[in-house]
Amino acid sequence: MYSLIIAFGFLLAMRGAKPASLHRPAEGLLRIWREASDLLLTVDLALMLLAISLLFRGTRPFAQEYAVLGAGLIVYGASRFQKKTDVFFLSAAAITFVIYSRQYDPLHGLAMAGSVSVGIGLFQTCFWGLRYRLLFSRVPASMEGWPVLCLLAGFISIALWGFGRLIF
Repeated sequence: MYSLIIAFGFLLAMRGAKPASLHRPAEGLLRIWREASDLLLTVDLALMLLAISLLFRGTRPFAQEYAVLGAGLIVYGASRFQKKTDVFFLSAAAITFVIYSRQYDPLHGLAMAGSVSVGIGLFQTCFWGLRYRLLFSRVPASMEGWPVLCLLAGFISIALWGFGRLIF
């Protein structure tokens, strides 16, 4: 799950939506956590609809055979209803599939989706905060742009990995 948080957290922070304003911190943080809660609700909806389809004897073989397609259609419909970007759709679909393939029961899947969504929100908050600090510091010309962003993402991933090892 750690790799999901880092990969999709970085992807959503860079290309997920219109970037959060660095000049208005409260608005930027609110947008980050709203996106994380939208991701949680979309993944939870897909997982619960897949779990419901497995309950009925008539739909069980179809749901087991076409779980990836079903999850993709549910996530696509939810992301289009929310007017999200294609990066959000692809991230939510991949997270849904990975959680669906590793879950023991529906409640375990919901807990995993919650932890991934909170982790992505935490990663994006840290990433946004460090970008905010870079706004007021002098960065060498050779490090501006992608090099410093990838370096920040690496530092955040190492910090979150160490924090996660202490807790779990």
